[in-house]
Amino acid sequence: MQRSLTVVLLAPLTLCCVIGFVYAVDSGETNKSKTPGNSYYLFTKNLTTDESGVIRVPPRFQWSVETSFRGTDRAGDPLPDSRLMLRLFDPDHNFTAMTAQIDLTTAARLHEELGAIIANKLQDPAYQHRPQLYHRKDIPVKRLIGVEQNGTAIVEDVSPPAEITPRKK
Repeated sequence: MQRSLTVVLLAPLTLCCVIGFVYAVDSGETNKSKTPGNSYYLFTKNLTTDESGVIRVPPRFQWSVETSFRGTDRAGDPLPDSRLMLRLFDPDHNFTAMTAQIDLTTAARLHEELGAIIANKLQDPAYQHRPQLYHRKDIPVKRLIGVEQNGTAIVEDVSPPAEITPRKK
């Protein structure tokens, strides 16, 4: 009876120690080599939305580019994070509306693209850059039929039906 009581009490304690050890090893050494991907956060609580769902960001908001912060380990040392953070913030009310943590590859690509656009705009203020973000076949085509009294548009779908490819036998 005494032996089974000891086993019952020591088994959970041993399990907790093993889990704690695995957690400590994982958070200490292996996280330093992990390279987290891109992450984006949008905080809208302090912003107003119009009836169509558009959020207007006041002109006092500013952009900031920072090194990303991942946290601290149990010893209080900072955890390395190679990402950069773009932040859209309100300096008057200590509020961040958006953060984008991006890896160095993405940051370098955006830096190159933005540099080329700025150089072209400085040479020719009429320069326009409109990347094709979507495939044309994924954009529905609509035709305006009329407008209701409350201002809502009445539209009809004129997109061609999706092509059906024959099944191979």
